[in-house]
Amino acid sequence: MRKSTMRYVQFLGDSRVEVRERPIPDPEPGEAVVRVAVSAICGSELPSLRRGVGSGRSANPGHELAGIVAKANGVAGVQEGDRVGLQVLAGCGRCLYCLQGDPKHCVSGARMVPDGHSEYVVAPRMCLVPLPADLDWESAVLLCGDVMGTPYHALKRMGGVQAGQTAAVFGCGPIGLGSLTWLRFYGLRTIVSEIRGYRRDLAQRLGADLVLDPTEGDVAARIQTETEGGSDLCFDCSPAEQTLQDALNAVRVYGRVAWIGEKPSATVNPSGQVIHKELQMTGSWYFTAAEFHEELAHYRRGLSVSQLITHRYRLEDAPEAYQRFAAGETGKVVFRYDGIV
Repeated sequence: MRKSTMRYVQFLGDSRVEVRERPIPDPEPGEAVVRVAVSAICGSELPSLRRGVGSGRSANPGHELAGIVAKANGVAGVQEGDRVGLQVLAGCGRCLYCLQGDPKHCVSGARMVPDGHSEYVVAPRMCLVPLPADLDWESAVLLCGDVMGTPYHALKRMGGVQAGQTAAVFGCGPIGLGSLTWLRFYGLRTIVSEIRGYRRDLAQRLGADLVLDPTEGDVAARIQTETEGGSDLCFDCSPAEQTLQDALNAVRVYGRVAWIGEKPSATVNPSGQVIHKELQMTGSWYFTAAEFHEELAHYRRGLSVSQLITHRYRLEDAPEAYQRFAAGETGKVVFRYDGIV
């Protein structure tokens, strides 16, 4: 590395964003410095965007990124110049969950690699995922990030799917769009409920069979009618309480419902909405390193993900990127870094 400083994104509060400069961090033993090629905005960043992040805390919660190892400080099996994706949650490396490749549930507490929207990041070995030569940067950041990994984890925890089933997706932010992409790949009939017009149009372009506007009537009742009794699976991909109500009311008896991403609070009628219908409920917050390799196998069998990206920016255009993303006027948004992409 010849540079001594790097640019990074800082959240200032009130949805204001600034690109600043500071020294490139030094790695501790067992850590690597990664020069970022592509990073992607996630909807889970929006609360921090609105409230701001103090100078004593992480500059931003960007956590979907891929790049090239610029310096490896005693990291086994990693060399300078290696292409890597980052799974940004690290654990102790010794507990049952870490040994299963699932550090997000580390008994000592998971820690996140900070400042993903930066020209350089420092990460421990357990967060580095080697990227094969046949995987382009943009597909890598999607497959190694939340947008595809978290819905895939949900599908596995739900016990898989069968072609010919019907699935409904509630909320088509990035996680919802990733869920739709998997469901279309597996051959399911798909129904989407989304409040924003831009994302309804995008879901239609991505192949959804039926796209509904929840402001125009009872979405659950419409799905019940369209499917003659309810959807086989429902994916709640929105933080809003109403989408959970719609999912529970739209799913058929013996159906399956997945809560994917974040939902701070919601009210459920256990008897009427879950117990009497004998539903299976699944939560999915992240995914494992092993699941990335499963996703990669599907990619090589024809899974296409690049169409999820609707907007590409340089880091200096971060204020515009976040403004459009927060307004729901994008699909997936990525930053492409000078000199690599």
